Amino acid sequence: MAGAARPATENNKQERTLLRTTAVSIRSVDLKRQEILVLFKCITILALTAAAWWSIQFAYADAEFRQRTPTGLGRAIELEPENGEYLAALALQAEYAGQDPTPLFEEIVRLNPRSSAPRIRLGLAAELRGDANQAERWLQEAYSVDHQFETRWTLANFYFRQGRSDNFWTWMRSALEMSYGDRVAAFDLCWQASDNAPEILSRAIPDRREVVASYLAYVLSHHRQTAIAGAANKLARIRSVEDLPLLYAATDAVLDPDLWQALGNPRPNGITHPNFEKPNVVASVGHGFDWRIADVAGVAHLSLDGVHRIRFSGQQPESCELLRQVVGGLRPGAAYTLHWEARTQGITSPTGLTWRIDKNAGELAAGEEWSSGQMTFTADSDHAALVLAYRRPEGQVRTEGQLDLRQVITSSPK
Repeated sequence: MAGAARPATENNKQERTLLRTTAVSIRSVDLKRQEILVLFKCITILALTAAAWWSIQFAYADAEFRQRTPTGLGRAIELEPENGEYLAALALQAEYAGQDPTPLFEEIVRLNPRSSAPRIRLGLAAELRGDANQAERWLQEAYSVDHQFETRWTLANFYFRQGRSDNFWTWMRSALEMSYGDRVAAFDLCWQASDNAPEILSRAIPDRREVVASYLAYVLSHHRQTAIAGAANKLARIRSVEDLPLLYAATDAVLDPDLWQALGNPRPNGITHPNFEKPNVVASVGHGFDWRIADVAGVAHLSLDGVHRIRFSGQQPESCELLRQVVGGLRPGAAYTLHWEARTQGITSPTGLTWRIDKNAGELAAGEEWSSGQMTFTADSDHAALVLAYRRPEGQVRTEGQLDLRQVITSSPK
């Protein structure tokens, strides 16, 4: 029994030793963990302190820079010697003072490897010095780091000044592909480079709807008559409903049959809509080769079934235009006959109502029953303006009544 008790006692001692060793190990791990936490807190505090210090320094430097004075700029650069914005301002100051800003811009390029602005400045400065090769290298490098509008536009201007036509057209088209907002300066430059409308359209104007529409508006407002039809046809091929008002304004300006047809209208061939039918393309009303109704005080226009009615209140002007249509598809030098059917109500003879085309005129007769009338004319060109006008007959008061019209057509030439 005594022998059996000794091993049990030894086992108890071993267990107590193991427990003490384990407790020591756990305390050691806890101490190391606490040391790591303290170290992490110290690092965090240092990082936050450094960040706060840099924030304060940056704020102070920015405040000095915002003073917009040489002294303030100098202090800002002392605090932030590698700030590209501050160095750019210093370069501008040097330029105004007649000093060479090139070293400063080169330093900005080093600090901002992806910035195009200092490269553009270096390129323009080189061009001013007469070093076209160095200028081109800087401007091409600016484009290599920034493919936006400014670098393309700068290259187009550079090649324009250098008289390098092919390069100019390449970069002008590239610039317009990325352009936005007002493009007048770009279009002005195109017309300075060439007065050849087809060349400008083909070499400079990309197939981008916004650009083509802007260009068409430009040539219309600047009365570039030779350019309107080409630009309008290019825009018409894009087929955007938004552009119809602009396209019909172009049609009014040039009366181009191809453009009229491209907009979905039948090709002009004599009178369009002889019975004043509703056109297939609603936007064409009042434009191009369709009827244009004059807005005259005291005169009302009504569209009936196959008939156009004009009512006179007696308060209309003594002389006024009522209807107009540009008659297209004519053969210059050929003789034509204009036919119409009319009836009146409350209008006496002479009616004072007359069709006019070129120097030819045909009077409309009074009568409550439908009657036919006609006049002949010779076409001077492929189109001519047909006008229905009213003039108060001498010795009469101003007309009060109505006129109905239908079947206004032109006969085939003899």
